[in-house]
Amino acid sequence: MDLQRTININKKFIVIMILLSLISVMSYYSYALFQVNVVKNGVIIIRTGSIDLTATVQNETNNTFTVTANSSKTVTINLTSTNSSEIAYKMYYENLTGELTVTSNETFTDNIVEGKMTTSKTITLTFTNSGSDDVSITLGGLGGLAQYPIPIEDRFKHELIIGTISTPGSEFVLKGAVNKSNNVSACQNKTYIEEDGITYISGTKGCINFNYVWWSGYMWRITAIYPDGSMKMVTDNNITSIAFNNNETYYDKTNGTKSYMFQWLNEDFLDTLYNQGADVIDTTKYWNATMITSFTTKPAETEETMIPTTISPVGLLNSYEHYKSYQNVSPNNGYLNISYNWWLLNVWYVGDNGSGYNSTFGPTYMNGARPSVYLKSGISLSGSGTKESPYRLSDDYDEADMDDKVYTRHSGEYIKFDTDGNAGNYDNAPLFRIVGVEGEGNARTTKVVAMNYAANKASKKFASSVTYGANGNTQSNDYWDYYLNNDWYDSLSFKEKLTSGNYYLGLGTSGYNYKKSICSTDTTDKVSSCIKQTSYPFMVGLLRYGEMFATQQGAGYNNSISMWLITKRSPTNVWYSNGNGNGYYDSPTNTYGSRPTYYLKSEIRILSGSGTELDPYIVS
Repeated sequence: MDLQRTININKKFIVIMILLSLISVMSYYSYALFQVNVVKNGVIIIRTGSIDLTATVQNETNNTFTVTANSSKTVTINLTSTNSSEIAYKMYYENLTGELTVTSNETFTDNIVEGKMTTSKTITLTFTNSGSDDVSITLGGLGGLAQYPIPIEDRFKHELIIGTISTPGSEFVLKGAVNKSNNVSACQNKTYIEEDGITYISGTKGCINFNYVWWSGYMWRITAIYPDGSMKMVTDNNITSIAFNNNETYYDKTNGTKSYMFQWLNEDFLDTLYNQGADVIDTTKYWNATMITSFTTKPAETEETMIPTTISPVGLLNSYEHYKSYQNVSPNNGYLNISYNWWLLNVWYVGDNGSGYNSTFGPTYMNGARPSVYLKSGISLSGSGTKESPYRLSDDYDEADMDDKVYTRHSGEYIKFDTDGNAGNYDNAPLFRIVGVEGEGNARTTKVVAMNYAANKASKKFASSVTYGANGNTQSNDYWDYYLNNDWYDSLSFKEKLTSGNYYLGLGTSGYNYKKSICSTDTTDKVSSCIKQTSYPFMVGLLRYGEMFATQQGAGYNNSISMWLITKRSPTNVWYSNGNGNGYYDSPTNTYGSRPTYYLKSEIRILSGSGTELDPYIVS
């Protein structure tokens, strides 16, 4: 029974929806998981079953009542449950306008009307309206097993916050008494589309703020929910920018030919996922890579182009799946539009305006890559699904302990440095993202990349040749290799936390295979296992072509500048990422921006934070 259902209360009682199920297996009981399998009115609905929580609101005919101007109203709520397990409850309100004070018969933890009970609980709330207008209040409640969080979709229902109560009868302002959605009515019927048993999340950026998932160092968006309860999700941003392939346009073929994109997703990117997603990714599904000529046409399912997830745990959205994400709105306003170019599975791509394009440049065009995976049915979730409080996959979540060394963390997680100048205030401290961990045992170092451009977005030449650090790093500040390892490095407040790192400069031979940026030959091996080129030590470097985050990160086309990569493309050109997220190459004498990279010493530890962009690790 769905969580967002309005609760009807008669004079005697209110039956609150079934929330969580207690599953009996061979005389033993196991607690049910939150299973996301329906979307309705812009809300991802958690479906479970068989615990009934009954509430009686005394002396009221229903759960909506009015507090007249300059008066008070006291309501008593009796909660009961026939289940023998400990039950958690939470009170909320809907459609409340105006500002009230509230009293209660008890103190509530964290200022929110919630708690735990076994068989019964009585709550008394007194609302005082000191204004000149009547105020209407709709009260509701949720319940479930105490071991699991109880989500409230904050676009429609708001937790009842009363403030800390030192003694019974103290009065506090009821906070957040305005509907949090800027335009709820505009979102109705524009947040999902059902077709062929699949529920596609579809709508504008302003309406779709309920499908965020933070997992393995990446923010993801749930895009579709399938009849069996499995879900498809895609990263919220480009993770790199590479060519789809040199000339073969298919993602994968039955004759064994695999594109660069296939290899990057299922070797390099897959290796960065926690436990390689073994407990999360559904490998019973298929990716449809059928080539089509119309963006709004659903690709046919052909034997040649249906790629099993057993050989491709990670894929991309195809053109039709992206079209469904904005079908009832403009592509520019669709929630998947990131204002950068990015590849789709059947060699279409999405432009920086959110529209889909057939790749007239061919598979060597170097768009961004947004990996996609299928989540298994029955995945356990916590959080509210908003960007501020994304879902966590609790079955596959490796939470950091404070004082852990940074090299134990995952590619994609965010950090800030604790320096004397911060004085505990990190709001203005520069933000970095973990690229990867290198080395063995306690000698491991962590490579990070700055989220902001160096030198206030100043543009400089790459180097005096196609090789970073040419001429023994004795060039002038006109060149990035010299500037970053001299004036820029000397200005850093955290340089004592850094060590020199190994940088690969690329083979310098023409071609689009991203593996040439690190492997010594044009190999079919994984980057992690191929024979490496000679590396060079620098204190400050740049990302290489095909590396994690070797693309634009989150600002959008109008706020991004082209930035150099460290990789030679040929004897005369160097790779760079342009302002709309594409990779390309140019003469090193051209002036582009830079996003510096550093290696952290192995002893650097975590002080606080959770590793997300809004709550990065503070390291010292």
